[in-house]
Amino acid sequence: MGLPSPYTWQNKAAEWNANANSLTLTAGKKTDWFVYPGGGYTANSSPRLLFKAADDFMLSTKVEVKAHATYDAGCLALYASTSTWAKLCVEAQADHRLDVISVVTRGSSDDATSFPVSGTSIYLKIAKADGTIFFYASEDGKAWTIIRKLTLPPGDGLLAGFSAQSPDGNGASALFTDFHYLPQKINLWNLR
Repeated sequence: MGLPSPYTWQNKAAEWNANANSLTLTAGKKTDWFVYPGGGYTANSSPRLLFKAADDFMLSTKVEVKAHATYDAGCLALYASTSTWAKLCVEAQADHRLDVISVVTRGSSDDATSFPVSGTSIYLKIAKADGTIFFYASEDGKAWTIIRKLTLPPGDGLLAGFSAQSPDGNGASALFTDFHYLPQKINLWNLR
């Protein structure tokens, strides 16, 4: 399945390439999307390719990250406004492993690390039904683990899509493949 369209950019990528089967986003040097809850740091420079999501939807993809520095990541993103958004990422850690992390921002960012990734890729999924949003991850794209449950005020409707970041580095690339987008309600509790 190809990328949903039409799409829009928030902060263009240093490089990008898309076709019906894959999307590669390369984030430039010192690119981030985070509001430190202790104050003193706000960043909104990561490249994001977004589309207007249906009221109820499911978006999943396999994400592979070429990380060179701590916090390099490839993410699924949700955007309601400049102060209200969320992301689900495969992110490099200080010990060079990759972890599944999630960030929910309502003024400031609430950041949570879930579990380590085997290798350099994992499947990520976001689903929304009746105003409730679930984040998921899967090693094989079939058996899913719930990462987080949340809500975001929809405003004029949520934008959903793809992002890459390199907050402490000189750039990072994320490869997104095996896209699935359903503009309809799914059973959020079905993990198969």
